[in-house]
Amino acid sequence: MPLDSFVAPLAVFLAPTSPVAPAGTLTPTLASPPAAFALPPLAAPQFHAQGVMRTIVYAGARSMDSDFAPADDQTVFGIAIDVRQADGDASFETGYFFSSGDGDTRVGANSIDVESHTHELWMGARWRFDPWDGPFQPYVGTGLSLLRAEYKTDGLGGSDSNSAWAFGAYVHGGLEWNFAEGWSVGVDLRLLYSTPASLQADTALDYMQAALTLGWAW
Repeated sequence: MPLDSFVAPLAVFLAPTSPVAPAGTLTPTLASPPAAFALPPLAAPQFHAQGVMRTIVYAGARSMDSDFAPADDQTVFGIAIDVRQADGDASFETGYFFSSGDGDTRVGANSIDVESHTHELWMGARWRFDPWDGPFQPYVGTGLSLLRAEYKTDGLGGSDSNSAWAFGAYVHGGLEWNFAEGWSVGVDLRLLYSTPASLQADTALDYMQAALTLGWAW
């Protein structure tokens, strides 16, 4: 038998060939996934405000208990934070007040200068109303206060200074005008009753207060 007639069929048998799929079947191939199965781009998370936070500043006048005379008429400044649900009428409030006053009194031929300062931290609840369905909104509030009073006298050959702590409970109410989105001005009236503070004598830190307010929402 000639050698060529043996080698040629062997070469054909050993040569690499692509597999032949049976009729009616698909040959699998590697390809990019169709657009229908592509993952959509991740959307940025959406944050929705669940509440409203406001800052309120106060400036006004305070009338202390007559035991503070002649420094019972005081100037007061303050700041507060008010937090409520976006669709709610009740809110949590907390703030700080500083008031100061001075005066003089006479004992015989001698003059005594008196100076008084009061610091107040407070927190409570506030309820607003919308009876006119407009920009004017009345409100009321109540809560508890921690106060520190300082009372200084200078005269009669020397000076004296006392300070003491007291607790108090307050009620207040007022009217706000929402003149722009998130902005308001108003008037706030406030009463506080306190436990006695041990100054030169046991002195109540009770007061009546009237203040103008400016508020803005965050």
